[in-house]
Amino acid sequence: MKTDPKLRNLIILLKKQKKAFWLRIAQLLARPKSKTAEVNFEKLNKMTSANETVIVPGKLLGTGKLEHPLTIAVFSVSNKAKNEKNAKLISIEQLLKNNLQGKNIKIII
Repeated sequence: MKTDPKLRNLIILLKKQKKAFWLRIAQLLARPKSKTAEVNFEKLNKMTSANETVIVPGKLLGTGKLEHPLTIAVFSVSNKAKNEKNAKLISIEQLLKNNLQGKNIKIII
């Protein structure tokens, strides 16, 4: 089990939803640190198109430049990634409140 209380509480909250999408996100967040997703803007450019909503169940890194606007729900963000103009960064909790069904969201790992 994870030791970070914020992460642990998030995993519990996601599991309580009993929706396949949120259960999958909880599984990805509960992975060992060595297998945690670390995604950069280069990868997001290749895998997304403009105005999509994506979720990164791990850390968002600031390598590269985001060429189109995205809404990105993420657990952790590097300092460089926080300054990206085209990225609207939100927490996974915020995305959960806005989209309980998990519809029209891409998982990027």
